[in-house]
Amino acid sequence: MVPLLAVVLLCSCNSHEESVQQKAVVSSPREINVRAEDLIKNTLEEILQNPAKLPDSLRIKNAAILQDLYTKKDFGLLWSSQGSFTKEADSLFTLIDSCRYYGLFSSDYYADKLKNLKASLVKDTSKNNKLDAAKWAYADMLSTSAFVQLVKDIKVGRLLPDSVLVKDTSLHSDFFSKQLQVFASQSIGTFAMALEPANKDYQSLKEALRSFLPKARFHNYTYIKTKDSLLLKKLVYKRISEEDSLKILPNKNPDSTALATAIKKYQHAKKIKEDGKISPALVTRLNNSDKEKFIRVAITLDKYKMLPPLPAQYLWVNLPTFFLELHDSDSVVLRSKIICGKPETKTPQLTSAISNMITYPQWTIPESIIKKEILPGLQRDAGYTQRKGYSIVDASGNEVSPYSVNWARYKKGIPYKVVQGGGDANALGVLKFNFANDYDVYLHDTNQRYLFEKSGRALSHGCVRVQKWHELALYLLRKDSLADSTKYTPVDSLQSWLAQKKKKYIRVHQPLPLFIRYFTAEGKNGKLLLHEDIYEEDKRLREKIFAGK
Repeated sequence: MVPLLAVVLLCSCNSHEESVQQKAVVSSPREINVRAEDLIKNTLEEILQNPAKLPDSLRIKNAAILQDLYTKKDFGLLWSSQGSFTKEADSLFTLIDSCRYYGLFSSDYYADKLKNLKASLVKDTSKNNKLDAAKWAYADMLSTSAFVQLVKDIKVGRLLPDSVLVKDTSLHSDFFSKQLQVFASQSIGTFAMALEPANKDYQSLKEALRSFLPKARFHNYTYIKTKDSLLLKKLVYKRISEEDSLKILPNKNPDSTALATAIKKYQHAKKIKEDGKISPALVTRLNNSDKEKFIRVAITLDKYKMLPPLPAQYLWVNLPTFFLELHDSDSVVLRSKIICGKPETKTPQLTSAISNMITYPQWTIPESIIKKEILPGLQRDAGYTQRKGYSIVDASGNEVSPYSVNWARYKKGIPYKVVQGGGDANALGVLKFNFANDYDVYLHDTNQRYLFEKSGRALSHGCVRVQKWHELALYLLRKDSLADSTKYTPVDSLQSWLAQKKKKYIRVHQPLPLFIRYFTAEGKNGKLLLHEDIYEEDKRLREKIFAGK
């Protein structure tokens, strides 16, 4: 049952207009509709005028949009009539109950409150409940608020701040008013699909989620989040003791022996190395419950909603998978392993387009690497750059001997460029793909091709190394030739320059759109795949946006 206080305090007791103060019991179902109009109007005015004075239970989301929607309907009930819920209300309640299949959380849409109100208004046939216009008005406003929030979350997700959403001109009251009409005329699935991204990978992930959910166990396991070593031990022990099959007795202050024994018992059950130690890998595994897997899927689904419309041809780099995909007319025509930035030198997420290529490129080392690696190396030994095959160049383009400079005088950077000449030993390999960006990163070949055999390939300084760079280059040239045979670089020319080890600039006349993204969840053949959160981005989003889940 909804607490009486929640109904009583919908509006201020000082209001001189009729509002939901205690009960608003009418004599017949027909009167509910008329009485509810004033209750909804006055209540929304009070909520908008004095939001800070309302108890938490009455802080209704989207109140301004609700007022616009109800104004258009003369504050009439939207989800019930004369003491009965409409079929649209039943559909809404069903959508809320099944919202996990969309990567959503029913608690965001007043699931418990609406369930209790429905039970009170439908199952309890006493006059005080069945004919209480205040309760019907309250249930209606909660339903409308839930509907608006559902539409928002299905369409644009939850990762953008409200300030950005407000600027989205599509999310105005007219839009939600239209959605109310559409919702009344379509099935839940059809309605939701029209709001969701049409992206095939989004749909594949949803399909995998549909297979995952029936088998998932949504226990509220302890989430381990702390840098305090003493608290970490307590949390790890508590989390392991929550594994019913292990039958480990709860202990708020386990000693080292009890903790090690519990960890070994868990490791034995999971068939992993039994060392009895707390490690990052152990903590990650303990936190990787079905509930946490679902949250990662929810984050990824929301990321798809933030994507701009994708063109027919584009390059997709998904960092956690360590793969690049070349999409052409709904087909993946090239798939290549990549090497991306280390956690301390992350590859940035960006949207751009490949505009040119360079064979046998020079590498001008970024300032960040000079500060972290080159300068400390020179301060230890002036011959550091020579051994690495790097040249030091001044502002006039003249090469400077590293032995002629007092490197100890520099603290944060140096007034020189550090360049590695083109060649087979160059860190960029024999081909570099350029695209506009603010991070001084690019796609390129590598002189360390053996690293593609590793499973975890977050190993670079931030650029993306591409195993199948040659196939990608040929695709770009052929794409140009199909667009305009008079302006493209022949494939034979590329092959010749590579064979002769020449540095050549090759313009890409038909720039290829490039998307570098960070999606840790994907669906493959109906199965859910979760990739390592290499930069802990999902962890940060989980703690910032889904902390209470």
